[in-house]
Amino acid sequence: MTTGDDRLRQTYRALGQLIKQVEVAFIKRRADLRAFQGSRSEYHQAAAAYQEWKSRTVHFANCARARRSELEDRVCRINQHDTLDLTATALRTLTQAIADHRDAIRSGSREETAADRMLWLRLKLPPCAAESNHPASLAP
Repeated sequence: MTTGDDRLRQTYRALGQLIKQVEVAFIKRRADLRAFQGSRSEYHQAAAAYQEWKSRTVHFANCARARRSELEDRVCRINQHDTLDLTATALRTLTQAIADHRDAIRSGSREETAADRMLWLRLKLPPCAAESNHPASLAP
């Protein structure tokens, strides 16, 4: 379940939820043992059963944490890549909207303002961005 990006994220989230469920189970089982009512020998049997369960569960939780930790760097890189893609798309869309606005002003009856010209210069829009097939890209 760690080959594809979506599966990797899904596995990472599932391991996180599993670890939280284990932590909740620890709290509940500990509270149940503290609230135990019965004879001393029954309590010792319950405490021994709890310790056995706790030992197995701690090992399981540690394995889940270790595996989740191994996936963390990969998930972070995927999320950063997705964020960069979304940001780049948003910037291209914004640049195209500004170029369309500029072209609409220039072809219409409204006068260009100083703010319009400053924005266009700041973004270094190509002269005919609206006519190109690709959205205008921002200059570095």
